[in-house]
Amino acid sequence: MALTIGCVGCGNMGGAILAGLARKGGYELCGYNRTPARMRPLEELGVRVMESPLAVAQAADVLVLGVKPYQAADVLAQMRGGLTKEKTLVSVAAGVSRQRLAQAVEQRCPVVRCMPNTPALVGMGVFALCFEDPALSDASKKNILDLFGALGVCVELAEAKFTAFSALIGAGPAYVFAMMQGLVQAGVTLGFQHRESREMVTALFGGCARMAEQGTAPLMQMRDDVCSPGGLTMAGVNVLDRAGLAGLLVEAVLAADKRGREMES
Repeated sequence: MALTIGCVGCGNMGGAILAGLARKGGYELCGYNRTPARMRPLEELGVRVMESPLAVAQAADVLVLGVKPYQAADVLAQMRGGLTKEKTLVSVAAGVSRQRLAQAVEQRCPVVRCMPNTPALVGMGVFALCFEDPALSDASKKNILDLFGALGVCVELAEAKFTAFSALIGAGPAYVFAMMQGLVQAGVTLGFQHRESREMVTALFGGCARMAEQGTAPLMQMRDDVCSPGGLTMAGVNVLDRAGLAGLLVEAVLAADKRGREMES
C-alpha cells in the first residue's frame, strides 16, 4: 500500500516537493495552503487538496511542514489532533530546532528536520536530514530517505551541523549564480548575445558538475588538465589565483556560517 505524503505550506519548496513526487509517482499525495491558488497546479498533477492543516495530518503518513518559520508553532498546533506515533513529521522550516518541533507536537509523532537547497525546485536538490529523534523507527527513516532521494541527494547530518550545511549548500546556489553571472557578463563583453552567453555558461557549469560527479581525480588536477603551458587558460587562471578566488569562497561560506550562528543565539 502506497504511503500518503501530505504537505502543509505548499509554496516554493513545499510545492516543489509535492510536484516532484507527483512526477515520480508511487505515493498518494495531499496538501493544504492558505492561498488556495497555490494548490491549483498541484491539483492538476493529482495532489488532493485538503481544507485544513488538521485534515492533512489526519490523512497522511508522512507530513511535510513547509510553512515560514514564524508560522510553524501555530500551524503545528492546528495539526496536533491528527498526529499519532505511526506518522512522521518532516520540517523544512529553516531555523526551527527539532526540540521546538517536538514540543509543538507534544511528542505525538517522531520529528525529522530537513534542510533543502533551491535546486530541489528542479529535482536536483541536496537535502540534509536529521534523524536524531529516538522515536523514529528504521522503517520510517528508510521511507524518508526514499522520498527525498527521489528529488535529489540526501545527506544524513547531526542537527549541530545544520548551520554549516546552510552556509555551504543552502546558500551555495547564490555563490554559483554569482560566478555564472560573471561569466555571462564576460561573454557579452566579448560580443556574444546575452541569450547565447547564458546558454553556453549554463551548459559549462552542468558539464563540469557531471565531470566532478563521475570522476575521482582531485578538483585541482581537473583544473590543471584544462591548462596548456603558456596558453590562454593559464592566463585566465593566473588572474583568478592572484585575486584569491578559492580564498574568497571560503571566506564567504565562513561569513555565512557566522551569521547563521548569530541568528540562532
